[in-house]
Parts: sequence; structure tokens; C-alpha cells
Amino acid sequence: MALLVGVALVMAIVLGRGRQRRSSGAWIAQSALWVQHWRTQPRSLRIAVIVWTALVVAVVGWDLVNFIVQSHALPTLSYFIGRVSRYRAGRGLLFAVWLVIGAYLVAGGRAKAGEP
Repeated sequence: MALLVGVALVMAIVLGRGRQRRSSGAWIAQSALWVQHWRTQPRSLRIAVIVWTALVVAVVGWDLVNFIVQSHALPTLSYFIGRVSRYRAGRGLLFAVWLVIGAYLVAGGRAKAGEP
């Protein structure tokens, strides 16, 4: 597996050489400007991004560990969702949670677009 990852990285470097639109230095400079811009954002936005990032990383990490270990002692996220969604009320609850998260994200995007 490690050999496959190594070969993929080498191939990406060899085949990607000269294909970038910007040089690496320009990309690093743009990243530094983005970090400066990030620091000027409202504190609530920075906290929201950090919380959502941590949540996504935790979910992906949980499933990754469970798929690597392959133990029934560590059930995957799909196991829990399957237990809830096999009932009609559970499917309705999951759908409602999905709608609430979507509405929260859309409302946050509209609030930000309305700011001067």
C-alpha cells in the first residue's frame, strides 16, 4: 500500500511538472495573503469554520479507523445510520436533521452575502 502511494506521488510530480498555472512561489504568496485575510474575518466565522472542519475530520477519521481496524467493537458511521434509518421515524429524523443543517448553511451564506 505504501509503495502504491509512493508511486502515485512520484507520478504526480513527474507528470505535473510544468502544468501549473502559477509558480510555487506565487502559490505560497497567495496562501500568505489568504491567511492574512482569514485573520480579518469575524471571530464567529473563524470559530464556525474550525468547528465544521473538526466535525468533518472527526467523522472521516472515525470511519477511517473503523475500516482499517475492521472490528465489530468499533462500528462505522454507516452502521449507526443504518440502525436509525431502518425505522420510518428514524428516516424522518435523519431527513429533518439534513434539512436543518442545509438551512443553517444557506442562512449563513445569505447573511454573509448581505454584509457590506
